Amino acid sequence: MLKLYDHPLSGNCYKVRLALSQLGVEYEREYLDIFKGDQHARDYQSLNPNRKIPVLIDEGFHMWESNAILLYLGRKYSPNRLYPEDLRGFGAMAQWLFFGKTSVDPNLAVARYFTKFLGPADRDEKRLNELRTQGNGVLKVMDDHLERNDFLAGSYTIADIACYPYVNLAPEGGIELSPYPSVILWCDRIRSQPGYISMED
Repeated sequence: MLKLYDHPLSGNCYKVRLALSQLGVEYEREYLDIFKGDQHARDYQSLNPNRKIPVLIDEGFHMWESNAILLYLGRKYSPNRLYPEDLRGFGAMAQWLFFGKTSVDPNLAVARYFTKFLGPADRDEKRLNELRTQGNGVLKVMDDHLERNDFLAGSYTIADIACYPYVNLAPEGGIELSPYPSVILWCDRIRSQPGYISMED
C-alpha cells in the first residue's frame, strides 16, 4: 500500500490526496507536524533531504515534490485519462503543471502563508502586497484561458489537480476570486469530478 507523509493544511499535500481519491487508490496517511518541525527529523530527511512535504512511498520507492508525485500517480494509475499520453495532450498538461509550480504556488501559496500563518510583526507587508498583485496577474491568465476551455489542458488532468488547491485557497491570502468568473466555474467543475474530496476530508 502507498504511504503519504502529509499535513492537512498543506495545499501541496492536498493535491496528492485529491489525486489519490479521484484515482480510487488506497493509501496510508502519515501525519507530520510541520509546525513542530517533524520534517527536520533525521529519519524523515532520509526520505526527503529538502525537508518538505509531501513524500510518497510506493513499495520502497520514495519520491518528493508534489507535482512529480502527480505525474507518477497519473502515469501509473490513469494513462490516457488524468495523464494524457498523446504528445500534444501531454504537452498541454505539462505546460500548466509547470505554470502551477512557477506562477500559482510562488504567489498564491506564499500570500496565503503570510496572511494565515504569520503574525503582523513577522509579516513583510510590502512583499505581501507584491504577492497579491502578482497573484491577481496569475488568476487573470487562468481566467482568460478558462473562458474558452473547461479545463486547463482541454480535458480534466493532473494539471487541474495541481493548480486547484492554492487557487481555491487564494482568499485566505487576501486575493479574491470574484473578479475571475471563469476561474470560479473551473473550481466548480473540479468539485463535481468523481472522487472529489475537500481539503478537510
